Amino acid sequence: MKVSRAMIAKEAGVTPTTVTCVLNNTRPVSEKVRKKVMDAIDKLNYVPDIAARTMQGKGSKQICIMVDNIKNPFFAELVYSIEAEGIKKGYFFSICGKMDMKTYAAHIIARKIDAVYFCSEIQSDEVKYVRQLLDNGIKVLTSLKFKYYESEISHIDMATGDAIINAVKYLYGKGHRNIAFLNTFTENSNLDDRLPCYKKITEELGINATFSNPEKSLIANIENGERLFETLIAKDPEITAIIGINDLVAIGGIKRAKELGYGVPEDISFVGIDGIELSALITPPLTTYKSDASALGKEAFGILYNMIETSEVSSYNHRMEMIERESVRELRREG
Repeated sequence: MKVSRAMIAKEAGVTPTTVTCVLNNTRPVSEKVRKKVMDAIDKLNYVPDIAARTMQGKGSKQICIMVDNIKNPFFAELVYSIEAEGIKKGYFFSICGKMDMKTYAAHIIARKIDAVYFCSEIQSDEVKYVRQLLDNGIKVLTSLKFKYYESEISHIDMATGDAIINAVKYLYGKGHRNIAFLNTFTENSNLDDRLPCYKKITEELGINATFSNPEKSLIANIENGERLFETLIAKDPEITAIIGINDLVAIGGIKRAKELGYGVPEDISFVGIDGIELSALITPPLTTYKSDASALGKEAFGILYNMIETSEVSSYNHRMEMIERESVRELRREG
Protein backbone atom coordinates (compact mmCIF):
# COMPACT_ATOMS: atom_id res chain seq x y z
CA MET A 1 0.00 0.00 0.00
CA LYS A 2 1.30 3.42 -0.94
CA VAL A 3 2.04 5.63 2.06
CA SER A 4 0.27 9.00 1.91
CA ARG A 5 0.99 12.27 3.66
CA ALA A 6 -2.25 11.83 5.60
CA MET A 7 -0.91 8.56 7.00
CA ILE A 8 2.32 10.29 8.02
CA ALA A 9 0.30 13.07 9.68
CA LYS A 10 -1.71 10.54 11.65
CA GLU A 11 1.42 8.68 12.78
CA ALA A 12 3.15 11.92 13.81
CA GLY A 13 0.06 13.46 15.41
CA VAL A 14 0.12 16.54 13.20
CA THR A 15 -1.93 17.87 10.29
CA PRO A 16 -1.26 16.90 6.64
CA THR A 17 -0.43 20.57 6.00
CA THR A 18 2.39 20.39 8.56
CA VAL A 19 3.76 17.29 6.85
CA THR A 20 3.77 19.16 3.54
CA CYS A 21 5.57 22.11 5.14
CA VAL A 22 8.27 19.78 6.49
CA LEU A 23 8.72 17.96 3.18
CA ASN A 24 8.75 21.08 1.02
CA ASN A 25 10.33 23.41 3.59
CA THR A 26 7.67 26.02 2.80
CA ARG A 27 7.35 27.53 6.29
CA PRO A 28 9.18 27.29 9.63
CA VAL A 29 8.37 24.26 11.79
CA SER A 30 9.76 23.64 15.26
CA GLU A 31 12.52 21.06 15.57
CA LYS A 32 10.30 18.97 17.85
CA VAL A 33 7.50 18.79 15.25
CA ARG A 34 9.97 18.28 12.41
CA LYS A 35 11.49 15.32 14.25
CA LYS A 36 8.04 13.77 14.78
CA VAL A 37 7.31 14.02 11.06
CA MET A 38 10.71 12.68 10.01
CA ASP A 39 10.44 9.77 12.47
CA ALA A 40 7.01 8.91 10.99
CA ILE A 41 8.45 9.09 7.47
CA ASP A 42 11.24 6.69 8.43
CA LYS A 43 8.86 4.31 10.20
CA LEU A 44 6.40 4.17 7.29
CA ASN A 45 9.13 4.14 4.58
CA TYR A 46 7.51 7.04 2.75
CA VAL A 47 8.80 7.77 -0.77
CA PRO A 48 7.88 11.18 -2.26
CA ASP A 49 6.05 11.20 -5.59
CA ILE A 50 8.70 12.84 -7.76
CA ALA A 51 6.57 12.66 -10.89
CA ALA A 52 3.79 14.63 -9.20
CA ARG A 53 6.30 17.14 -7.92
CA THR A 54 7.67 17.60 -11.45
CA MET A 55 4.19 18.13 -12.93
CA GLN A 56 3.57 20.82 -10.32
CA GLY A 57 6.66 22.65 -11.58
CA LYS A 58 8.64 21.99 -8.39
CA GLY A 59 11.54 20.13 -10.00
CA SER A 60 12.38 16.45 -10.19
CA LYS A 61 15.10 16.49 -7.48
CA GLN A 62 17.40 14.83 -10.01
CA ILE A 63 20.89 15.87 -11.12
CA CYS A 64 22.96 14.36 -13.93
CA ILE A 65 26.77 14.19 -13.71
CA MET A 66 28.68 13.79 -16.98
CA VAL A 67 32.19 12.38 -16.57
CA ASP A 68 34.53 10.92 -19.19
CA ASN A 69 36.56 8.59 -17.00
CA ILE A 70 34.84 7.41 -13.82
CA LYS A 71 37.71 4.89 -13.45
CA ASN A 72 39.95 7.81 -12.50
CA PRO A 73 39.98 7.74 -8.66
CA PHE A 74 39.80 11.53 -8.54
CA PHE A 75 36.48 11.63 -10.40
CA ALA A 76 35.14 8.68 -8.40
CA GLU A 77 35.80 10.58 -5.15
CA LEU A 78 34.38 13.80 -6.62
CA VAL A 79 31.13 12.10 -7.66
CA TYR A 80 30.86 10.32 -4.31
CA SER A 81 31.20 13.64 -2.48
CA ILE A 82 28.55 15.35 -4.65
CA GLU A 83 26.16 12.47 -4.10
CA ALA A 84 26.77 12.45 -0.33
CA GLU A 85 25.90 16.15 -0.14
CA GLY A 86 22.91 15.85 -2.47
CA ILE A 87 21.26 12.99 -0.64
CA LYS A 88 20.95 15.26 2.40
CA LYS A 89 18.69 17.49 0.29
CA GLY A 90 16.74 14.59 -1.21
CA TYR A 91 18.44 14.58 -4.62
CA PHE A 92 18.90 11.54 -6.87
CA PHE A 93 21.85 11.33 -9.27
CA SER A 94 22.44 9.88 -12.71
CA ILE A 95 26.07 9.30 -13.75
CA CYS A 96 26.73 9.36 -17.50
CA GLY A 97 29.89 8.81 -19.53
CA LYS A 98 29.09 11.51 -22.10
CA MET A 99 29.57 9.01 -24.92
CA ASP A 100 26.66 10.38 -26.93
CA MET A 101 25.67 13.94 -26.05
CA LYS A 102 22.75 14.06 -28.47
CA THR A 103 21.09 11.01 -26.90
CA TYR A 104 21.89 12.03 -23.34
CA ALA A 105 20.55 15.57 -23.85
CA ALA A 106 17.26 14.14 -25.15
CA HIS A 107 16.93 11.84 -22.13
CA ILE A 108 17.81 14.61 -19.68
CA ILE A 109 15.11 16.83 -21.14
CA ALA A 110 12.52 14.04 -21.30
CA ARG A 111 13.18 13.04 -17.68
CA LYS A 112 12.98 16.67 -16.55
CA ILE A 113 16.38 16.56 -14.82
CA ASP A 114 16.94 19.69 -12.74
CA ALA A 115 20.63 20.25 -13.48
CA VAL A 116 23.67 18.81 -15.26
CA TYR A 117 27.29 18.98 -14.10
CA PHE A 118 29.84 18.45 -16.87
CA CYS A 119 32.98 17.11 -15.14
CA SER A 120 34.25 16.23 -18.61
CA GLU A 121 35.15 18.75 -21.29
CA ILE A 122 32.57 19.81 -23.86
CA GLN A 123 33.64 19.55 -27.49
CA SER A 124 32.79 22.32 -29.96
CA ASP A 125 30.28 20.12 -31.80
CA GLU A 126 28.48 19.46 -28.50
CA VAL A 127 27.85 23.11 -27.60
CA LYS A 128 24.46 23.05 -29.36
CA TYR A 129 23.22 20.38 -26.93
CA VAL A 130 24.15 22.59 -23.97
CA ARG A 131 22.02 25.31 -25.55
CA GLN A 132 19.21 22.77 -25.86
CA LEU A 133 19.43 21.97 -22.14
CA LEU A 134 19.36 25.64 -21.19
CA ASP A 135 16.38 26.31 -23.45
CA ASN A 136 14.48 23.60 -21.59
CA GLY A 137 15.11 25.17 -18.20
CA ILE A 138 17.89 22.79 -17.12
CA LYS A 139 20.68 24.34 -15.06
CA VAL A 140 24.25 23.71 -16.23
CA LEU A 141 27.53 23.62 -14.30
CA THR A 142 30.75 23.18 -16.24
CA SER A 143 34.44 24.08 -16.21
CA LEU A 144 35.88 27.57 -16.50
CA LYS A 145 37.16 26.69 -19.97
CA PHE A 146 33.63 26.57 -21.39
CA LYS A 147 33.23 30.09 -22.78
CA TYR A 148 29.69 29.88 -24.18
CA TYR A 149 26.49 31.27 -22.58
CA GLU A 150 28.54 32.55 -19.64
CA SER A 151 25.71 34.61 -18.15
CA GLU A 152 23.52 31.48 -17.97
CA ILE A 153 26.00 28.87 -16.75
CA SER A 154 27.86 28.36 -13.49
CA HIS A 155 31.51 27.34 -13.58
CA ILE A 156 33.74 25.31 -11.29
CA ASP A 157 37.29 24.20 -11.89
CA MET A 158 40.65 23.31 -10.40
CA ALA A 159 43.54 25.73 -10.84
CA THR A 160 45.42 23.22 -12.98
CA GLY A 161 47.10 25.90 -15.08
CA ASP A 162 48.60 27.43 -11.95
CA ALA A 163 49.71 23.96 -10.85
CA ILE A 164 51.59 23.46 -14.15
CA ILE A 165 53.32 26.84 -13.76
CA ASN A 166 54.30 26.03 -10.18
CA ALA A 167 55.51 22.55 -11.15
CA VAL A 168 57.81 23.94 -13.86
CA LYS A 169 59.16 26.56 -11.44
CA TYR A 170 59.70 23.86 -8.79
CA LEU A 171 61.65 21.62 -11.18
CA TYR A 172 63.59 24.62 -12.49
CA GLY A 173 64.54 25.43 -8.91
CA LYS A 174 65.82 21.85 -8.57
CA GLY A 175 68.24 22.48 -11.44
CA HIS A 176 66.22 20.97 -14.29
CA ARG A 177 66.37 22.77 -17.63
CA ASN A 178 64.86 20.14 -19.91
CA ILE A 179 61.35 19.83 -18.48
CA ALA A 180 58.76 18.05 -20.64
CA PHE A 181 54.98 17.83 -20.42
CA LEU A 182 52.89 14.70 -20.99
CA ASN A 183 49.84 16.32 -22.58
CA THR A 184 46.71 14.45 -23.69
CA PHE A 185 45.00 17.30 -25.54
CA THR A 186 45.76 18.39 -29.09
CA GLU A 187 47.96 21.47 -29.33
CA ASN A 188 45.17 23.65 -30.74
CA SER A 189 42.57 22.55 -28.18
CA ASN A 190 40.90 25.33 -26.19
CA LEU A 191 39.40 22.90 -23.67
CA ASP A 192 42.29 22.89 -21.21
CA ASP A 193 44.73 25.54 -19.99
CA ARG A 194 47.61 23.31 -18.88
CA LEU A 195 49.49 23.24 -22.19
CA PRO A 196 49.21 27.04 -22.78
CA CYS A 197 50.42 27.62 -19.20
CA TYR A 198 53.31 25.19 -19.73
CA LYS A 199 54.34 27.00 -22.91
CA LYS A 200 54.09 30.38 -21.19
CA ILE A 201 56.26 29.50 -18.19
CA THR A 202 58.94 27.67 -20.21
CA GLU A 203 59.22 30.71 -22.47
CA GLU A 204 59.52 33.02 -19.47
CA LEU A 205 62.27 30.85 -18.00
CA GLY A 206 64.08 30.56 -21.33
CA ILE A 207 63.95 26.77 -21.56
CA ASN A 208 62.72 24.47 -24.33
CA ALA A 209 59.06 23.44 -24.40
CA THR A 210 58.86 19.70 -25.12
CA PHE A 211 55.40 18.20 -24.99
CA SER A 212 53.34 15.36 -26.42
CA ASN A 213 50.96 16.44 -29.18
CA PRO A 214 48.45 13.68 -29.95
CA GLU A 215 46.45 13.79 -33.19
CA LYS A 216 43.24 13.74 -31.14
CA SER A 217 42.51 14.34 -27.47
CA LEU A 218 43.07 11.23 -25.35
CA ILE A 219 41.69 9.99 -22.04
CA ALA A 220 44.25 10.91 -19.38
CA ASN A 221 44.91 7.40 -18.03
CA ILE A 222 47.88 5.15 -17.26
CA GLU A 223 47.88 3.41 -20.65
CA ASN A 224 48.07 6.67 -22.57
CA GLY A 225 50.72 7.92 -20.17
CA GLU A 226 52.87 4.94 -21.15
CA ARG A 227 52.41 5.55 -24.88
CA LEU A 228 52.98 9.29 -24.67
CA PHE A 229 56.15 8.88 -22.59
CA GLU A 230 57.68 6.51 -25.14
CA THR A 231 56.97 8.97 -27.97
CA LEU A 232 58.25 11.93 -25.97
CA ILE A 233 61.53 10.36 -24.84
CA ALA A 234 62.23 9.21 -28.40
CA LYS A 235 61.78 12.82 -29.56
CA ASP A 236 64.09 14.23 -26.86
CA PRO A 237 66.31 11.72 -25.00
CA GLU A 238 67.86 14.56 -22.96
CA ILE A 239 64.71 15.13 -20.89
CA THR A 240 65.48 15.17 -17.15
CA ALA A 241 62.00 15.92 -15.75
CA ILE A 242 58.42 15.29 -16.83
CA ILE A 243 55.08 16.70 -15.67
CA GLY A 244 52.00 14.57 -16.30
CA ILE A 245 48.70 16.26 -17.14
CA ASN A 246 47.35 14.25 -14.21
CA ASP A 247 48.62 11.61 -11.78
CA LEU A 248 47.50 8.65 -13.89
CA VAL A 249 49.43 9.90 -16.93
CA ALA A 250 52.51 10.54 -14.78
CA ILE A 251 52.22 7.05 -13.28
CA GLY A 252 51.97 5.59 -16.78
CA GLY A 253 55.11 7.53 -17.71
CA ILE A 254 56.97 6.19 -14.68
CA LYS A 255 55.92 2.65 -15.50
CA ARG A 256 57.14 2.84 -19.09
CA ALA A 257 60.33 4.69 -18.13
CA LYS A 258 61.29 1.84 -15.81
CA GLU A 259 60.49 -0.74 -18.49
CA LEU A 260 62.86 1.09 -20.85
CA GLY A 261 65.63 1.05 -18.25
CA TYR A 262 65.40 4.60 -16.88
CA GLY A 263 65.82 5.22 -13.18
CA VAL A 264 63.17 7.32 -11.46
CA PRO A 265 64.17 9.86 -10.23
CA GLU A 266 67.86 9.07 -10.92
CA ASP A 267 67.51 9.64 -14.69
CA ILE A 268 64.10 11.28 -15.00
CA SER A 269 62.03 13.10 -12.35
CA PHE A 270 58.22 13.04 -12.46
CA VAL A 271 55.46 15.35 -11.16
CA GLY A 272 51.71 14.73 -11.37
CA ILE A 273 48.50 16.66 -10.83
CA ASP A 274 45.41 15.58 -8.82
CA GLY A 275 46.85 13.99 -5.68
CA ILE A 276 44.95 10.70 -5.98
CA GLU A 277 45.63 8.03 -3.35
CA LEU A 278 47.49 5.84 -5.85
CA SER A 279 50.15 8.55 -6.27
CA ALA A 280 51.43 7.82 -2.76
CA LEU A 281 51.48 4.05 -3.27
CA ILE A 282 53.68 3.71 -6.36
CA THR A 283 57.48 3.43 -6.29
CA PRO A 284 58.79 6.03 -5.95
CA PRO A 285 55.86 7.93 -4.42
CA LEU A 286 54.82 10.68 -6.82
CA THR A 287 55.31 14.37 -6.16
CA THR A 288 51.97 15.92 -7.10
CA TYR A 289 49.69 18.92 -6.85
CA LYS A 290 46.68 17.77 -4.86
CA SER A 291 43.11 18.89 -5.29
CA ASP A 292 40.75 17.95 -2.48
CA ALA A 293 38.12 16.06 -4.49
CA SER A 294 35.80 15.78 -1.48
CA ALA A 295 35.84 19.54 -0.84
CA LEU A 296 35.41 20.21 -4.56
CA GLY A 297 32.39 17.90 -4.63
CA LYS A 298 30.75 19.74 -1.75
CA GLU A 299 31.32 23.05 -3.51
CA ALA A 300 29.93 21.64 -6.76
CA PHE A 301 26.71 20.48 -5.14
CA GLY A 302 26.32 23.82 -3.38
CA ILE A 303 26.53 25.61 -6.73
CA LEU A 304 24.08 23.17 -8.33
CA TYR A 305 21.63 23.51 -5.44
CA ASN A 306 21.74 27.32 -5.56
CA MET A 307 21.14 27.30 -9.31
CA ILE A 308 18.13 25.02 -8.93
CA GLU A 309 16.64 26.94 -6.01
CA THR A 310 17.44 30.54 -6.97
CA SER A 311 18.81 30.47 -10.56
CA GLU A 312 22.00 32.03 -9.16
CA VAL A 313 24.97 31.79 -11.54
CA SER A 314 28.40 31.65 -9.90
CA SER A 315 32.03 30.66 -10.46
CA TYR A 316 34.64 28.90 -8.31
CA ASN A 317 38.30 28.00 -8.93
CA HIS A 318 39.73 25.36 -6.59
CA ARG A 319 43.36 25.86 -5.53
CA MET A 320 45.82 22.94 -5.51
CA GLU A 321 48.41 22.11 -2.86
CA MET A 322 51.83 20.63 -3.61
CA ILE A 323 52.76 17.32 -2.00
CA GLU A 324 56.51 16.73 -2.30
CA ARG A 325 57.53 13.07 -2.39
CA GLU A 326 60.38 10.99 -3.82
CA SER A 327 59.87 11.14 -7.61
CA VAL A 328 62.00 14.27 -8.10
CA ARG A 329 65.72 14.67 -7.60
CA GLU A 330 67.81 17.82 -7.48
CA LEU A 331 70.36 18.21 -10.26
CA ARG A 332 73.80 19.53 -9.44
CA ARG A 333 74.42 22.84 -11.14
CA GLU A 334 77.74 23.37 -12.86
CA GLY A 335 79.82 26.22 -11.58
